[in-house]
Amino acid sequence: MKLALGKFSIENFSRFSKSFTAVEIDLSIYLKWDERDRRRFRAWIQKKQIQVIPKISLRIQRIEEEYLDLISAARDEFADRLLFFLITSGRKRFDSDYERNSFGAFRSAVRGESLPLCFEWGEEDTPLTIKGISGDYPSVPMMLDLDYHWKWSSKVTHPLNFKIHGWHPERWMRRYGETLIAKFKKRMKAFPDSILILAHSGRIEEAPEFR
Repeated sequence: MKLALGKFSIENFSRFSKSFTAVEIDLSIYLKWDERDRRRFRAWIQKKQIQVIPKISLRIQRIEEEYLDLISAARDEFADRLLFFLITSGRKRFDSDYERNSFGAFRSAVRGESLPLCFEWGEEDTPLTIKGISGDYPSVPMMLDLDYHWKWSSKVTHPLNFKIHGWHPERWMRRYGETLIAKFKKRMKAFPDSILILAHSGRIEEAPEFR
């Protein structure tokens, strides 16, 4: 299993755990960084042999050429350190009309491309709401929340990766603690080749426990 740091930002250079072997980075935000910071990031991932997961949100309405530009930029920036593109709706469900329209431009942009992709479920997604993506990309991995979506994991035929967002019915989870982490580790044993992204508030502090 690979452990990845979600929501990587410039501040994480000074706050990082060796437990992580990959980082998720919002591609649109990253490309707005100062060139000096981007050079620093590229040197850092090479030195530490860290892999990069560029995230692209479909919530922002883009035309085909804009998606192509993002993909090309990520390839240039990260080269052999690029693990896969994480595609997210940016909303709670993937199947709203807005996402379908935005997804059409993305689908046209990647048609014929051999790209490593992974589609991240929204908080309210189920196998039914993700049905359109499953039909278009039957063998592409899906990323589910290890806590919130676990009940669907046995019903999804795609390869699976996981993320821990911090979602909870009553409150935002900053820390998960020993009991829940032990439960999550037990679940992950069934998916030894998957990737787990930590995106909750205490992700850096709790990373060694997950590792």
